[in-house]
Amino acid sequence: MKSREILRDVAQTLEDVEKRINSLKNLSDKNKQKALRLLHEARENFLKLSETLAVDNEELANFFLKRAVRLKNNTTDKYIEKMGEKEYMKDVAAMNKYSKVAPYDFAGEVKVLRRAYFAFLAGMIPFYIVSGIFGPMYAFTALILIIPTLLAMLSLRKRGNLGLMLSFAVMPIPMVMGAFSIRYAIYAFNDPAELSRIAEAFGRSISFAQGIVTLIGVLGAATLILLGYASYMLYKHRHAFL
Repeated sequence: MKSREILRDVAQTLEDVEKRINSLKNLSDKNKQKALRLLHEARENFLKLSETLAVDNEELANFFLKRAVRLKNNTTDKYIEKMGEKEYMKDVAAMNKYSKVAPYDFAGEVKVLRRAYFAFLAGMIPFYIVSGIFGPMYAFTALILIIPTLLAMLSLRKRGNLGLMLSFAVMPIPMVMGAFSIRYAIYAFNDPAELSRIAEAFGRSISFAQGIVTLIGVLGAATLILLGYASYMLYKHRHAFL
C-alpha cells in the first residue's frame, strides 16, 4: 500500500523535527522537552500504524505528510520569534493529535466509533419515550435536550470534538432518568395502590398497569445500559475526534 510508505515518511520527517528542536534558541527548555515528548509519541504512533495498516488512504496520508513537512519548515528560531512559542506548540500538539486519530482511518478502528454512536442514539430514544410517559414536567426537560442531542449526533458522525463534548453534556440527565425509571418500576410493582392508580388513570385493568410499569423499567434499563456503554466508549476513544 502506498499509504504505508507515506506514513513512514511522516515518521522520518518528525524525527528530523526532533533534531531541529534541540538547536532552537527561541524555544524555552520546558517547551523543548514537551515538544520532544509529543513528537516522539507521534513518530512512534505513525511507525506502528505503518506496520498495522488495514486501509489504504493515500489522500489522508499525504495530508499528514504535508503537516509534518510544514512543522519541519517552521521549526526555526525565525518562525518562533515571529509567531510565538504558543503558536508553535499548537502545531506540535496538532501533529500529536493526528497520530492518535490516524488509526481510526487506517487500521479499521472506526467501526468501534459506529457502535458508540449507535449506543448513544439508541439510549436517547427510550429516554424520550419514558419522559413522555411520566408527564409534562419530564417531557419539558426532554424537550430542552432535543437540540443539543441532535447537534451531538450530527457532529459525532463527522467525528467532531463538539459532538463529543455535547454528548457528555447531554447524557447525565437521561442516565439519572433511567435509574429513576428502574426505581419507580420496582416501587410500583410492590405497591398495589400505585398499580390501581395507573389502571384508573388509563381506564384499563391492573394487568395493563403492570405492563406499563414493566415498559418503564425496561426503557429505563435500556437508557442506563446503552448510555453507560456509549459514555465509556466515547471517552476511551476520545482521541478519534477532532
